Amino acid sequence: MEDIPAFKKANRELWNHWSALHPKSSFYNNEAFLKSQMALHPIELELLDDIQNKDVLHLQCHFGQDTISLKTVGARSVTGIDFSKEAINQAKSLAGTCGIHATFIERDVLDVDQKLEETFDYVFASYGVVGWHHSAAAWMDAAFRYLKPGGRLVLVDFHPLLWILDDKFNQIKYPYFNTGVIKEERVGSYASDEAKKMVNYTWNHSLSELIQPILSDSNRNLLLLSEYDWSPYKLFTATEKIKGKYQIKGKEGLLPLVYALKAKKIK
Repeated sequence: MEDIPAFKKANRELWNHWSALHPKSSFYNNEAFLKSQMALHPIELELLDDIQNKDVLHLQCHFGQDTISLKTVGARSVTGIDFSKEAINQAKSLAGTCGIHATFIERDVLDVDQKLEETFDYVFASYGVVGWHHSAAAWMDAAFRYLKPGGRLVLVDFHPLLWILDDKFNQIKYPYFNTGVIKEERVGSYASDEAKKMVNYTWNHSLSELIQPILSDSNRNLLLLSEYDWSPYKLFTATEKIKGKYQIKGKEGLLPLVYALKAKKIK
């Protein structure tokens, strides 16, 4: 029987619960997605401008909207990995409804499938990703193991500066640096008010902690690091939409909300 750490078991239970609710949420708007089969935003699309006819792996794919979108923009093959059984079942169902051939695998992203090592031209992940893991270095190591020589990693995520603030973005509540696990209990999820009260465990990772695993490895090359003062998603109650972009009310343009990086595996 798999020996699952308590924090990972709790997070998996949370994501199984959320994954049963999110496909029906207005946040994900599956009805519109079925028509367009596109959920990627301008930030990601700009970084993925050369994935045509490439084999792409999507880490922490949730219920598959972005994975399917990668196929829409020209990927040769798409594979999604997520540790939530419910998310993978929902992703397979969505791909079937869309008529898209995609492979979905139930697996912890840090537990690298050796059969798939060095088989992908691109590894992609976005929004709310690395913070669910205790080590940014472990996450990066896993991502690079899946890449072919010459392959590229694209990661787009919420800026770590955001996670030091309270839900109203009024005051500093958490450390910027990774000083240990953060245990929280919440009712509802970012996409569904129906989610029941559950405990989750996350870790804050500074920008340097995220990029150092790339810079310190001679077999990895950081191609791009960008920061954005807006988010494509509403963040708690503290943001408002301005010309299609969410910014912090009263602090527009003052703080980074999203970062993006692109890196290459040399050999």
